[in-house]
Amino acid sequence: MPPPTPSSSAVRGAAVAASALALLGACGTVSPSRYVSSRTTPPRDVAREVGAPAPAAPPQPQPQAPEPVPAPRSLADLVDLALAREPATRATWHDARAAAAQAGSQRSLYWPSLEATASLLRQRSGGGPNRASSTSTTAGASASLTWLLLDLGARGALVDAADRLLVAARLAEHAAVADLVLQVQQTYFQYLGARALAEAEKTSVRQAETSLAAAEARRQAGLATIADVLQARTALSQVQLVLQQAEGQALALRGALATLAGLSPTAELEVGALPAEVDTARARPTVDELLALAAARNPDVARARALADAADARARAASRAAWPTLSFQASAGRTHYLAPEGLDPTTSWSAGLVLRVPMFEGLGPAYDALAARATADAARARADAAGQRVALDVWTSYQGLSSAGRRLETSRDLLASARASSDVARGRYQEGVGSILDLLNAQSALETAQAENVRARSDYLVALAQLTRASGRLDLPAAAPAAPAPSDPQVAPPALEGTP
Repeated sequence: MPPPTPSSSAVRGAAVAASALALLGACGTVSPSRYVSSRTTPPRDVAREVGAPAPAAPPQPQPQAPEPVPAPRSLADLVDLALAREPATRATWHDARAAAAQAGSQRSLYWPSLEATASLLRQRSGGGPNRASSTSTTAGASASLTWLLLDLGARGALVDAADRLLVAARLAEHAAVADLVLQVQQTYFQYLGARALAEAEKTSVRQAETSLAAAEARRQAGLATIADVLQARTALSQVQLVLQQAEGQALALRGALATLAGLSPTAELEVGALPAEVDTARARPTVDELLALAAARNPDVARARALADAADARARAASRAAWPTLSFQASAGRTHYLAPEGLDPTTSWSAGLVLRVPMFEGLGPAYDALAARATADAARARADAAGQRVALDVWTSYQGLSSAGRRLETSRDLLASARASSDVARGRYQEGVGSILDLLNAQSALETAQAENVRARSDYLVALAQLTRASGRLDLPAAAPAAPAPSDPQVAPPALEGTP
């Protein structure tokens, strides 16, 4: 890929600014579903052709260069790479597949159990005073069928519990994806802010160099003393130290961002620039709307509720474990006598209904039901605590965003005033009517204002990303799927393939 030209960098900077401004309206969404559809496909060098004949001589392994990874150019590219390479989100996807398989396994309780056996026996019976010993050889086959017809809801409760655990596993995947997206966004905006701060410090260095040159020119003209030159040179060294610190911070954040994207920390990243203007006046939802949205769509709250529902279903199953059950049982068998010969084969069969009524099994079932109910109550309390915690996160993030917006507006006014004051002080000093202290103080105030404006823009975008995560405004399911009716034995198990 050819190196970016200044015009293409400007275009990417404008694209990043447009994407950041789109986030202000809470319209930009990130769908986690498309990142987990084929993430577990084995690499090409791992896949093997089933049934292929083995070669006569193993070929010498040829080193293969890894496929080049397209250089990320935007925040969306970084998110794509992070979600494709981050192992924690991949683990939650496998957990969801395991939960789907478990939910399908629980549905097998509605189906009959069929068992077949075959036997080949040779027996010898010892003789007695009035009979001789004998040897016989028999061969037989038999089959038995058991079908639980009625259990008064225990199976349905187990299926409900497995379904809710599946929902919780899928929501855990969504939460992991949302956390990773937030981490990438935070590091991305912090990196852009660090780069912008370094650029602002470069401007301050140039201004300090100009001031030093003016002080030296005035000294040569006999209009200033060596003290002015030394003060200007000291100010230049101080600004250069700040620039070096800013550049080091930018490199550290670039390495962190590259690592999140699955790249080497030394990778060069050209992902645009911090937007020069951020529209904080665009209408935003009220805090009440965000709280309601978080209660309905935040994956952490929904997962806690799903786990509480699963615990409640397990409590129902435990309370009904000692209830009567009605089953259908049938069996059939046929035995052939191979020795002694001449005996006819025999056939046997049976069929009937079996009613099981537990009478007394100690106090174990009662204590099991009590423990399951207490566990369900604890899970419900944790779900309520999760709702309160998320509501507090939304409130804190909303206030942080509002504060960051006010801070950004103030920093704009501060920057405009400091820039005008610096221009006036520079002009006065060059005309010989101002002192070097006035000029250096004005330039220091301008440097502080530039840094504060950069930090305010970066912090505002980070606060917006945090509010998006807390309110659950990623593209997640609006509501958890309802559990199937426990009385319907024909409900299909959840799909194992595809995205949870």
